[in-house]
Amino acid sequence: MTVNPSIPRWATGEKASNMTATLLRLLKYFGKYRWYIYIGAVLAITSTVLSVISPTFLAEMTNAVADSISQGTDIDMEQIMRIGLLLAGMYLAGFICDAAGTRLAWVAEEINGDVMRKDLSAKVSRLPIGAVDSMKVGDVMSRFANDTDNIRSKGADCFIEMATGISMFTGCVIMMLITDWRLAVICLVPTVVGFIGIRRLIKWSQRYYRTQTKNLGRMNNLVGEVYNGLEVVNVYNGADAARDGFMEINDTLFSSALKSRFVGTVMPALSGFVNNVGYLLVCVAGSVFILEGTATYGTIVAFIVYVKLSNQPLNRIAGSLANMQMVSASCERVFEFLDLPEMEDESGLKDAPKASKGRVDISGVDFSYVPGTSVLHGLELHAEPGQKIAIVGPTGAGKTTIANLLLRFYEVDSGRIEIDGTDIREMKREEVRRLFSVVLQETWLFRGTIMDNIVFGAEEAVTRDRVMAACEAVGMKAFIDSMPDGLDTYIKDPSTLSSGQRQQITIVRAMVRDAPILIMDEATSSVDTRTERHIQEAMDGLMAGRTSFIIAHRLSTIKSADRILVIRKGNVIEQGTHAELLSKGGFYRELYDSQFESCE
Repeated sequence: MTVNPSIPRWATGEKASNMTATLLRLLKYFGKYRWYIYIGAVLAITSTVLSVISPTFLAEMTNAVADSISQGTDIDMEQIMRIGLLLAGMYLAGFICDAAGTRLAWVAEEINGDVMRKDLSAKVSRLPIGAVDSMKVGDVMSRFANDTDNIRSKGADCFIEMATGISMFTGCVIMMLITDWRLAVICLVPTVVGFIGIRRLIKWSQRYYRTQTKNLGRMNNLVGEVYNGLEVVNVYNGADAARDGFMEINDTLFSSALKSRFVGTVMPALSGFVNNVGYLLVCVAGSVFILEGTATYGTIVAFIVYVKLSNQPLNRIAGSLANMQMVSASCERVFEFLDLPEMEDESGLKDAPKASKGRVDISGVDFSYVPGTSVLHGLELHAEPGQKIAIVGPTGAGKTTIANLLLRFYEVDSGRIEIDGTDIREMKREEVRRLFSVVLQETWLFRGTIMDNIVFGAEEAVTRDRVMAACEAVGMKAFIDSMPDGLDTYIKDPSTLSSGQRQQITIVRAMVRDAPILIMDEATSSVDTRTERHIQEAMDGLMAGRTSFIIAHRLSTIKSADRILVIRKGNVIEQGTHAELLSKGGFYRELYDSQFESCE
């Protein structure tokens, strides 16, 4: 059973570097749509073949004109027109094949990008909470946005460009050797040297593409952290430090982008230089061969075209390799995320009982977030149906951890947690969570109406009357009435609501869900005393007949609990009713006195 997966390589900055294996996996990832790429490559190669053959007809046309001029005869316009129409047909067919191949690549990229984003989204829901907690939000968002966009826009195209470039270069070499092997050798020397230089440049630039993708994730994470904590940053005058951190990342990003862009500009220039050298060599050597009578004007014309065509595959291959580096770097990050260990398959596990009584038994539970660092030790907790169990203790004692284990956000290292006599590890996670209503310390709302936020996860079972009754019970009616559209008011930004209002909405959400067990983790920590009294009265009604676990720092809110467990350093050191624990004069008494001594 997966509890805490090992930290992935990208979380530590280590990067994979097998571009070939990564791109082959991408090709496989395209699934049935990779046939679009294959067909597109065939069409592109067909266009290339037509382009490579056409110079031989240009040579024939040139020789026909040259022979007529040298012999003083009329030019055979019928022959010229026949060759011209043939060439026009070949160019048109090449254009159609090239356009169709590009279109197929675009369709494959768009479909694959959509599938990849859906797979990433689905992956998040299958990851253990421990894996999610170890990730930085900005880095994950960079994979969802920047990396998938790189793959979507260049993933299929780089394969077709590579196939086109290789086929064109091979075709040019063959046709040049057939036409005149001497000129072919002379032209290919600078071409091969230029290709070697371009390949070295691309290999050198690979590190900078990886640095770019890594630092984009770092930048997104930093911006998100500063934006979410802007008030704290300003209060503690941390803007300069945040700016320095941003500038450090931005400078690294700028440097890597500049160097990779430099390579992108040098490669076309180098390719153009090779092309011009090729023209020069053809003209010089060709002139010599014509004077010797070993070559024709048509041969020189054909070779001028071949030099131009042979330069295109250099550009295509170089551009394709550069795109492959970028796509490979993005694929490594996306695939590493998709390869993270998932929660085990639960298809064979039980459903939760239809009519749960809400009995909870925790027996001998040990737990640690990090192996070797124990958080709970031999925890024992037994709650009868309808009992109100309070859990108190200092910060870091393990109170919230108990709630996380009950909800199967994490799995115990040893021991058992049972609901109605069934180990929760034998039930599906979603079925376990169906038994709980939860109000966590951290409020969570999404963009939508107030009603949508309240009935989240239980839309079909909740009526508006029930929602309004719950709102009135927690003192929210005046707030709802003050909103322009009442419950249907759209919340564009949840942060515009006060922390108390957000917490009230989450409490109403828990109230309207008909679940046999209730967990409240510091549910009233963000509301004022008057509102807390309203909520407490509503909670008393909500908890009637339900097994309730109340995690609280304010001991005044748990006086009526059937049993109070005092947690310290992962151990239950005291338990009993409020009066019993006060009479013992132990650690609970110390906590209680520390909270109320100022009032006294």
